[in-house]
Amino acid sequence: TVADSKTQVWQTIPAGTSFSLKVDKATIAVTSVAVNEIKSELKNVELEVAALTENPVSAEAATKVYQYLTINKKNLKDEDADSFKVSFRVTKAWLTENSLASGDIALYRFKDVWTELATKVTGTDDTYVNYEAQTPGFSSFAIGTKSGVVVEEAPAEEVPAEEVPKEEAAPPEAVEAP
Repeated sequence: TVADSKTQVWQTIPAGTSFSLKVDKATIAVTSVAVNEIKSELKNVELEVAALTENPVSAEAATKVYQYLTINKKNLKDEDADSFKVSFRVTKAWLTENSLASGDIALYRFKDVWTELATKVTGTDDTYVNYEAQTPGFSSFAIGTKSGVVVEEAPAEEVPAEEVPKEEAAPPEAVEAP
């Protein structure tokens, strides 16, 4: 289910330093993963970011998902660093196609359940809106709509009128968008 991935290994990381994996692949929404303030020297640390073709778990992360990802680590524990930051991007075209604003996007982390992480917009260019989110650790992630954001679904296929009882054929009431 891996569409594309990027891996890097660091031989030695001194205590008190930070390091990051720069991804720079159009097929992967994550642009970098930062590990901040290493508490003690680490050796042979490996980070891998992988874009997935499908949801790695049975529960849905969000109403609309831009991309599912995993971030894997070797020789690095969550408690080895002060913080972890994931930077990612979403195409403006995808936001437009789904009638979403740049602020409607969040990063979700899966650990027993999907948890929405505090996500902020860090900038834009001609093609992308860039974001970053702090995470308590690495696992499976999803980039999708924030909880509470209403996404209009495509209309269901029309059922021929003769199959619909007359009392159910009334048009649905209009719902006002927030």
